[in-house]
Amino acid sequence: MNITQAGIGSGLDLESLIEAFVTAESVPTEIRLQEKEDRINTELSGIGSFKSALSTFQTAAEKLSSADDFYEQTVDVSNDDISVTTNGFATNGSFSIEVMQLAEATRLQTSDFTDSSTTVGDGSLTFTSANGDTFDVAIDAADDLSAIRDKINEESTNFGVNVTLVNHDGGTYLSYSSSETGTDNALTVTTADTALDNLATTTETNAAQNGIIEIDGNVVSSSTNEFKNSIEDVTIVANQVTASGAATLDIAQDTSVASTLINEFVAGYNAMVENLIGLGAPVQGRLAFDPEVRSMKSQLSNIVTNTVSSISGDFNSLGSMGILVNAEGKLEISVTGIGTLDSGADQLNDAITNNLDEVGAIFATSDGVISQITDLIDSYNDSDGSLTQRQTALNVDLTGISEDYETLETRLRSYEETLRSRFSFLDSTVAGFNATSSFLTSALAPIEKD
Repeated sequence: MNITQAGIGSGLDLESLIEAFVTAESVPTEIRLQEKEDRINTELSGIGSFKSALSTFQTAAEKLSSADDFYEQTVDVSNDDISVTTNGFATNGSFSIEVMQLAEATRLQTSDFTDSSTTVGDGSLTFTSANGDTFDVAIDAADDLSAIRDKINEESTNFGVNVTLVNHDGGTYLSYSSSETGTDNALTVTTADTALDNLATTTETNAAQNGIIEIDGNVVSSSTNEFKNSIEDVTIVANQVTASGAATLDIAQDTSVASTLINEFVAGYNAMVENLIGLGAPVQGRLAFDPEVRSMKSQLSNIVTNTVSSISGDFNSLGSMGILVNAEGKLEISVTGIGTLDSGADQLNDAITNNLDEVGAIFATSDGVISQITDLIDSYNDSDGSLTQRQTALNVDLTGISEDYETLETRLRSYEETLRSRFSFLDSTVAGFNATSSFLTSALAPIEKD
């Protein structure tokens, strides 16, 4: 008997029985695998948020990784005769600056020739700077003025001479311009070849000269219009000769830069702590009771409360500048004092105003707060960090769950085939009994009538 569906021959609901057996076999394993998958995905999500919170804070913290980051100055110049910049470390002060002379470069002009196609003969031209630089250019008899111009401009040893061909009503001449200003870079052109005398005999149309300024009446010269460190840590650029009174330069430290950086650090730290509190929350936290969350909070708290060991004296911690850790584990700059003590905001302002070097050192020295935080976060987030390793292991576990599902599916198919084989025999047997019963019933029916 060929049975295509369990129960067709016997009339029994064997398909439901098979389905019930298979379901009973699969459900416990599926529940276990689903719970494991959910647990891993929740943990992976939490670790991702953990790493992201650390990275975001690290980015904010690294803005304070160099002591130079704390130094920025306000520079006020009363007119446009000069432009001024500082490296952030200049001493505060006010200066009177007058531009007496702008630096100039040499410009020379040859005698006139008929036109640009004029040739002059062969020989060698020598270009010399007052500072001792020199280069030679070989001129061929077939070279016209255009070719001579190109040879000089393209000479590999040319130290900064630019040659231009100028056509005017009286003819054509070559103009030699030095790119370097100042008397130390004054340019001369010579030749030992008579044929080239007209190229070496020049008229000076612009003489080289130094830039000259006066700082509080004291003369300062420069080969350029830039005066670097004439006032220590200050660069002055002369723009134009003073015509209507000296410029007044005022330099002051911009304490708002350090204040902004430190307040951003505090806000970033607190945002990260808030994230860690949420991740480790006993009920809703994706990493509830996670030891690494607790460890990170503890280690960060130690860093921001401990002193920086390489700094001597009392001013050697965040607490010494008014930044304390509150009961929630967050940083706090109090706005009100306690008793005779200044508020945290007042202490911080005083530290930035009077001890900016020490403030920078607490954050940015080699064993300072930022270095310690960076090393700590790297130990969690780097490619070999503990959180990264956990992510890798959990993703391997997820892959294993997929394989477990495939194994379960294979086992269930085999189990179903076994059930069908067994129930097929039962179906055939019952079908046979039913057929015999029907035959006997039919055969015995006339006897019962008699």
